[in-house]
Amino acid sequence: MTRTRWMFAWFGVLFILLIIVFPMYWGLRTSLTENGVLDFVPGRLTLMHYDGLFAGGFLTNIQNSLIISMGTITFTLPIALMSGYALARFDFPGKRFSAVLLVLPLLPAIAVLVPLILYMRGLGIYNTLYSVILAGTVFALPYCTWMIRGFMLSIPREIEEAALIDGCGPIKALFSIAIPLAAPGLISVAIFTLISAWNNYLFSFAFTTKRELQVVPAALLGFITAWGNNYGGMNAGAVVAILPPLIFFLIFQKWFIQGILAGSSK
Repeated sequence: MTRTRWMFAWFGVLFILLIIVFPMYWGLRTSLTENGVLDFVPGRLTLMHYDGLFAGGFLTNIQNSLIISMGTITFTLPIALMSGYALARFDFPGKRFSAVLLVLPLLPAIAVLVPLILYMRGLGIYNTLYSVILAGTVFALPYCTWMIRGFMLSIPREIEEAALIDGCGPIKALFSIAIPLAAPGLISVAIFTLISAWNNYLFSFAFTTKRELQVVPAALLGFITAWGNNYGGMNAGAVVAILPPLIFFLIFQKWFIQGILAGSSK
């Protein structure tokens, strides 16, 4: 039995090294070497790809992705909070059909892309970042609502009932008791929304045509051309692009892990 565990442990380590660590190392290595250098451990490093990256306006792409991500979180989190809290605490007609929320994220966004483009034109926000934020919010809401519902169910109802008996109103109970107790779960939802919006390419591609409105995924695809692929520049962009969500996660990782455990314990 001990030998079997040892084998599984080393298999897991090898899997992580091959699937996660090695691609990350090779991308970082490629971003720091000249084109055509294939040495596993390069002898000479250069920042030429990063210089070209920032000279080409990649910071604008980072800024656009940050605006879209933060905007999507700003709109998604309050709406999902109210909806998830209602599903967890109140009884109302149609509540039994709330599981439909889990089906909506399965809808391919590209299947409704043309109607969405016409809708954005009708609203007068086509070719703006607002259209990308709106679409990202709509598609993130169902799953985020269901996640917050699970976090709220993990909080004992008796705590809120005791507060109501003491004269605390429903709204005050929500903001004074439920939200502080569910804070790790809300942070988990915020991180999920951030990553989804940060990595989304389809909505930006469909709703914006101006180069100055390009997001990070679109900018990275720009390194692939008919005349050749700039792998060094692409990997340099990928290294820079991973930093904002990574920093956000490292800051809130404690609450993120608590939120995931709280949601899974119900």
